[in-house]
Amino acid sequence: MRFMPMRFMLCVAAAIVATSVPAVAAPDELARLYVQILKNPANTELNLRYAALALESGKPRWALAAYERILVNDPANETAQRGLAQLRRKLVPVSTQFTAEIGGAWESNPRYSPTTRRGELQAYGALQMRDERVIGDLPWRTNANVAGIVHQREGDLNYGYVGATTGPVFDFIAGTALHLAGGGGAATFDQRFYYSEAVAAATVESRIDGVFQSVTVRGGYRDYNDFFPTQHGYYGDIKAKFSVRNLAGTSASLLVTPWARWSGIEGSVASTLLMEIQPGAYTEWGGRVELLGPIAEGVTAGPTFVVFDRYYRTDLVAATLGKRHDTIYGPGFLIWMPDLFAFQVGLKVEYQYLYDRSNDPTRSFNDHVVTTSVVSRF
Repeated sequence: MRFMPMRFMLCVAAAIVATSVPAVAAPDELARLYVQILKNPANTELNLRYAALALESGKPRWALAAYERILVNDPANETAQRGLAQLRRKLVPVSTQFTAEIGGAWESNPRYSPTTRRGELQAYGALQMRDERVIGDLPWRTNANVAGIVHQREGDLNYGYVGATTGPVFDFIAGTALHLAGGGGAATFDQRFYYSEAVAAATVESRIDGVFQSVTVRGGYRDYNDFFPTQHGYYGDIKAKFSVRNLAGTSASLLVTPWARWSGIEGSVASTLLMEIQPGAYTEWGGRVELLGPIAEGVTAGPTFVVFDRYYRTDLVAATLGKRHDTIYGPGFLIWMPDLFAFQVGLKVEYQYLYDRSNDPTRSFNDHVVTTSVVSRF
C-alpha cells in the first residue's frame, strides 16, 4: 500500500501530459501549415485548414489573415467570405466616429405652393455619431443624430430633431450581419415641441466584392403636441442601400436607395414635405440613385435622381372626391470634394429639382434647391 501515492502521482502526471499534447500539437501543426502556405499562398484548401486550426487555437487574427489570402485569389469562396465577415465583427476595435455637416441653402418654393413662390435662404446643421464596441462577447452599435434647419423668411417652418438607437450586432445568414436596435427621438417645429417617438429597427448588411448592401426594417410610434392638428400613430418602412464601387471596371460609384413606407399617423396632412415621415395616413414607395465619378483630382461629381409615389388613404381631392395621389420626382447633381480643406474635411454642393404631379391641383408644385455644406468626419 505504500506505493499507492506514487502510482497516483504517476497517473496524474500522465493525465496532465495527455491533455497538454493538443495544445503543443496545435502550434506545431499551424507552423507546418504556414510553411506550406508560404510555398503556395493561393492554395484555398491549405488556408481554410489553417484558418480553422487558428480559430481552435484561439488565434482569430491569424484566421482573419488566412481568409483574406483566400479572397485575393478566390473572391467567390463563400466559406472565406462568411468567416472574414464574422471575424471582422468580433475583432472590431472600440471606435466612435462623428460626422458633422453645416451649411446653407437657397430654395425657390419652401412652402411647396402651386401658385405663390417666394425663394429664401436657409441654414442647417447636423451631427451624427456611430459608436462600435464589444460588450461581453457581443458587438454593440449605437447611432445618434442631431439636426436642424432655420429659414430666413418662413420661420414657422424651422425644424429640429434629436434621436438615438442602440443594440447588438449578430452573425446572420451567409456572412451577413444583423443589427437589432431600439431607441427614440423628439422634434421641434415652429418654435414648439412637435413630437416624441419610440423606434425599433432590424438591419441586415454585408460587404462582398466591393459591394455594400443593407436592408433596414423599421417601426415607430409618434405622439404629437396637442397644439398641432396631427395627433399620434404608428408608421413602418423598409429601406435598402446598394453601393457599388468601380462600377463595370470604371472609377465610378453607384448608390441606389429604394424604400417603401406606411403611415397610420392620425390627424391632418401637413402642407409641406419637411421630414422623412410626414404626418397623415398614406402608403409610399420611392428611391434615389446617385452615379458619381472623379472629374478632377480630389473632386467627385455626377447626376442624381429621386422619385416617390404617395397614396393617401383618407385625404380627398375636393374637385373629384377621389383619394389624393402625389408623384414627386426630379433630377439633381452632386459635387463632392472630401478633403478640400483638410483630411476628412470637405465641401459638398448639390442641386435638386422637385416636381409634384398631384391629382389635387391645389397640391402640385415645383421647387429648386441648391445646398452648400462643409462635412467633417472625426
